[in-house]
Amino acid sequence: MMKLLKVTTLLLLTTSFAFAQKAFQVQPLRPVAGETLTVAYNPDSTILKGLAPVTGIIYLYRNFDWEAHDLNMKMTDTGWTASYLLPEGTMLISCTFSAAGQTDRGGKMTYAWMLTAKDGRQPAGAFAGWAFLRASTIHSTVPDVADSSAFISDDIALFWINNELRDHPESRRRIFYNAVALRKHTGSENADTIVNRQIAFMMSLPDATEEELMDVAKAYRHLLKDWKQADSVENIIVQRFPNGITSRDKWIYKMFRAGQAADTMWKEFVVRFPLKKFSNVETETTNMYYEKVYRARVYSHVMKKNYNILNEMLEDAPLISLTEFERQLVVNQLGHNAVTPEFILPYSKKIMDQIEKLSRQKTGPESKFLSSSQWEGYVLQVAKDAYLGHAALLNTVGQYKEALVFAEKVKNIHGIKNTEFNGLYTELLEKNGRHTEAIQLIENGVRENKVTPEMIAMLKKEYIAKHKNDKGFEAYFESMKSREVLAAQQEHLRSQLIKLPAPAFKLEQMKGGFADLSRMKGKIVVLDFWATWCGPCKAALPGMQMAVDKYKTDDKVAFCFIATQETKPDYRNEIKAFIKEKQYNINVLYDGKNPQTRYLDDTYSKYARLLHISGIPQKLIIDQNGYIRWQSTGYMGSPSALVDEISYVIELLKKEN
Repeated sequence: MMKLLKVTTLLLLTTSFAFAQKAFQVQPLRPVAGETLTVAYNPDSTILKGLAPVTGIIYLYRNFDWEAHDLNMKMTDTGWTASYLLPEGTMLISCTFSAAGQTDRGGKMTYAWMLTAKDGRQPAGAFAGWAFLRASTIHSTVPDVADSSAFISDDIALFWINNELRDHPESRRRIFYNAVALRKHTGSENADTIVNRQIAFMMSLPDATEEELMDVAKAYRHLLKDWKQADSVENIIVQRFPNGITSRDKWIYKMFRAGQAADTMWKEFVVRFPLKKFSNVETETTNMYYEKVYRARVYSHVMKKNYNILNEMLEDAPLISLTEFERQLVVNQLGHNAVTPEFILPYSKKIMDQIEKLSRQKTGPESKFLSSSQWEGYVLQVAKDAYLGHAALLNTVGQYKEALVFAEKVKNIHGIKNTEFNGLYTELLEKNGRHTEAIQLIENGVRENKVTPEMIAMLKKEYIAKHKNDKGFEAYFESMKSREVLAAQQEHLRSQLIKLPAPAFKLEQMKGGFADLSRMKGKIVVLDFWATWCGPCKAALPGMQMAVDKYKTDDKVAFCFIATQETKPDYRNEIKAFIKEKQYNINVLYDGKNPQTRYLDDTYSKYARLLHISGIPQKLIIDQNGYIRWQSTGYMGSPSALVDEISYVIELLKKEN
């Protein structure tokens, strides 16, 4: 049976390479590490047919680990080619090719190629790399270079592992964990016996590295579920490598549990475990706790108004921490008026400078399977909101050119679907003298129903300049919206309609007097539960103001903005200042004190219990007969779409009545 499996698999391998050669070729056919390889790709028989330009990534299985590099693809009469110097230690390569947002991984056959050693055989690691590349069981441990159609069973993968160990028994220690993971996953009766035997071999090595012993502990913990033995091995690792990865993990966890004492521990931690030395380390403990500890140290100092801690901590900060610093310490602090734009700008610039620096140098475990160009794109994707926040800050302080530079770096990532970005980008285009582009952006935004009140005002101004008056603007504006988008939105709204009796309330109004729901019978009442500390609540108010303006002459429609869950003693003054600053013309109500909890959420809690909802913003529409007919949680980001939602439900209820 095994002999038949071997012959069949070899035939499949030969066929795979032969098929791949229709689109993918390498020269020389028996490439050797240390020599230059020519890669040729003809997309005519692939999903990339007719698309250009084509980009390529070459993935190396080198020294029993994976890395990725860009190929400099050039167009020729027969397709696309690139030359690449294979570094020493390369065992196997696999390529992917992309164009117009699509990626060709070679389908079932892949675009993989084994190298040849100087003695004419496959080099150590080639057969193992070929197995790991396509084994679905361990797919998360390799780059995403194989389609699911190329995946192989664990038995086939083990066949290639056995070939590897037959030709290169010295590979045994280097492929230990993936090999035993595959064996365990087969579910064979002797799987645990084999795993234990391989563990014994690893433990017997006099020169075992820390990483190899960590794999042993991992095998005990995840494959054999023997936590006691795993802990025992980790204790051995700590003794042998007191300044190694495992010791570092234990320090990280101690700091996570230490509270305020963690700040003192950190100073010793960075001396014993230099941050740059461990910047690419990935362990379960690191993934779970390291960034929490890192950010907590910064936040603890900032709470004491020591923003200069950023000068110390930014250089070695992980990417996600940098984006969180921009969000929490810049954007959110500005949103709560905790800092002035002028004060926080230098720190925001330092954060963004470090993000830009990171985009040019691969670092961190998340960069391992990415080429330089992929990493740059990944950084922009992860940090897109940080770029938006920094551009908004630069706009606020009048640095319009610099703001536009940052906005344009992420315009293709945010795209036309992000209303907040559309609003800022439109404003920056206009301020930088690119009026035509600004109007085009607004028109595109209207088609997707992703525009701000300011964008609509600019479009209306353009319309008046062209037509000498605003007659017909509303019809023109509505006609630009995608019928498909509106139809889908309206169908969804109809499916959300409910009918529940609305709890009564009588609440004090900011403008004076009281708003009594029982006295609003015969009116459609729109409720918006919000708070000054709630970012999404405040982000939705421009759209809600547009809705208020739309129905301001309709005495059968009322809007009530119930400020709830406020915690500050002077929250009323803060609300008044916020409404005045933003120049909103809305009817604000103060939620009452809950007799059970003593919190200022009495009305909100009644509606929340009835509707089984939590969180704010919450928007509800009550019909003329006192029934809740529609409810929505959160804010999707588009003022114009929010107006359409509110308006559609209101008009439905008018017709119904």
